[in-house]
Amino acid sequence: MEAECSACHQLSKPSTDSMTLSERSERKAPPLFYAGNKYQEAWLISWLKKPVNITPTGGAYWAKHVHVTDEGDAIKKNEINPHLSLDAKQAKDVSAYLMKLKPYSNLIKEGEYQSATVSKMLGEKDFRKFKGCGACHQDEKGFGGVTGPELYTATKRLQAEYIASYIRNPVVWEPMTMMPNKHLNDTSIYKLMNYLESLGGQ
Repeated sequence: MEAECSACHQLSKPSTDSMTLSERSERKAPPLFYAGNKYQEAWLISWLKKPVNITPTGGAYWAKHVHVTDEGDAIKKNEINPHLSLDAKQAKDVSAYLMKLKPYSNLIKEGEYQSATVSKMLGEKDFRKFKGCGACHQDEKGFGGVTGPELYTATKRLQAEYIASYIRNPVVWEPMTMMPNKHLNDTSIYKLMNYLESLGGQ
């Protein structure tokens, strides 16, 4: 399966952390060389058996598959290729392999996040208005931006410590990421994570 996966995904850490925008725009799917630092294994197994797009463009560079309409950005769906489905054994084996890929463990603060309840209304306002996350991400299906991955499933598929670390400094994870560094303190990061958790991974 490694050959099939590596046709679209980066499975080994690059020798340099630099990447040009041109190289970034040619990427077909998200890098997986730090999958073990990022994903929850149970979610990976389930997703690989029945994959659905987490990012509207399937992980490819959004600008190549989006056109502007009067209603906002729209995805050119006919250009998005479906992900390969795996059987139960393949999904388990591939997930076990991916979970061993942990080159960025130094960026993770184990156990740093402790979940807490949050007002969904205030959390939604913080997400959409104050932090502007809704410009690129959806916090409910069909509502929000189309250039970033959906976030209403974030806490179901991603490790909490990864979410905190990525929000804190996206560039150390992906040098050419489109995600801005908002320079949030830990309290603000955890407040945002509480909101994402309140969505229930639906």
